Amino acid sequence: MQVQVAETGPCSRTLTIKLTPATVQEQLDQMFAQARQQVQLKGFRPGKVPPKLVEKYVGQDILVQAREQLVNRFFNEACQQHEITPVGRVQIDNFESLEVKKGSGLEFQVKLDVKPKFELKPIKGLSVDAYDSATTDTDIDNALNEIANQKRSLNKVSDPAQDGDFVKVDQTYLDEGGATVHERKGTQLNTRIPIAGSDPAEFAKALTGATPGKTIEIPLTFPNNFEKEALRGKAGKAVLQVLEVLRVTPAPIDDELAKSLDFENLAALREDLRGRIGQEKVRTGKLRQEDQCLQQLVEAHDFPLPDSLIAEQQQASLQNFAQRLKQAGMNDEEIEKKLAEAKDEAQQDAKRRVRLFFLIEAIARQQKLFVTENDIDAEIRAIAMANNASADQVVEYLQKNNQLGELRLAILERKVRDFLRENAVIVDKKGQ
Repeated sequence: MQVQVAETGPCSRTLTIKLTPATVQEQLDQMFAQARQQVQLKGFRPGKVPPKLVEKYVGQDILVQAREQLVNRFFNEACQQHEITPVGRVQIDNFESLEVKKGSGLEFQVKLDVKPKFELKPIKGLSVDAYDSATTDTDIDNALNEIANQKRSLNKVSDPAQDGDFVKVDQTYLDEGGATVHERKGTQLNTRIPIAGSDPAEFAKALTGATPGKTIEIPLTFPNNFEKEALRGKAGKAVLQVLEVLRVTPAPIDDELAKSLDFENLAALREDLRGRIGQEKVRTGKLRQEDQCLQQLVEAHDFPLPDSLIAEQQQASLQNFAQRLKQAGMNDEEIEKKLAEAKDEAQQDAKRRVRLFFLIEAIARQQKLFVTENDIDAEIRAIAMANNASADQVVEYLQKNNQLGELRLAILERKVRDFLRENAVIVDKKGQ
């Protein structure tokens, strides 16, 4: 095997690999010998099919398989020989037109990206902001208010309707001459959602301040889906007889609220929230410090990046964005417009992600931070517990979706983050 390595960019290489006829023939002889043992033809014992018949029936398939095996094998050997570590996409020029023939050599070119080479700058002593992990009574009150809102309910109130309230009414629709054309009993209307065909501002103004027993008249144009087809598009009005005013109200913050959450009383709930909020403040505080460390390292290291990795990250980001837009009900034309607008931002984000990947890898290598099988097992058990599943189910899912590698990278990043934070210099808001 002859290998020529051309440096086509800071992170790109082109390998020209030449195989001698003898090397190609050796591969073919092995493959035809294996095929002869497997081919079954009537009148011949297994392994005794004449070579010419083997070549007649499976020869073309073997040549195609030989092309793939030769390219893969000697590409990998060339990379090992020249200490090249491919990253991102690997492109084999005109692979489909490559032909493997008996008595002939094989020459092919491979274009690939490689890891960037850079010197890691100091990673200890990075400055990060201090954080306050103390839980205040205001923090607890805010959390209780959020819980109370989550358990809100629709209740009848005695005071006039306010913006956002519901009003229960009997509706009577009248045509332009004042004749009743349709009735609806016990309808719940919201002050912010107008009756079809009415003016939203006039509707909201009419319902705000409504009280039981009040009669409200609202002019409208009968909508195109009105029950009486003959009235569609014509003027009329809706007469509303107010029955009740209903308001969405948070649950009372009391012992009953605490008991609904399996706490003995409100004091016990408050104490639990104090601990949880404190833990969350510590978690977010540490995360913010880690982000600050990584951002400083990104800004301090300006090295070339593999184009294929940037393209892959950018494409993945845009695909996720397109999926979210589609789920939100946006049509294809609008999605394409949004993707075009987001393209540059996605590219910049992709560059940052790729740079971080190489920085994290370099820090882990320098500091001898490794992901062990025990780390993997512990993470899988944690995922299983959080999702009420078994460890075997988690492993099966990760293997099925090719995500075990991603899990290992996530654990390694967490170790690097911990290292940077633990070796950082904490300063207060004044930088002291």
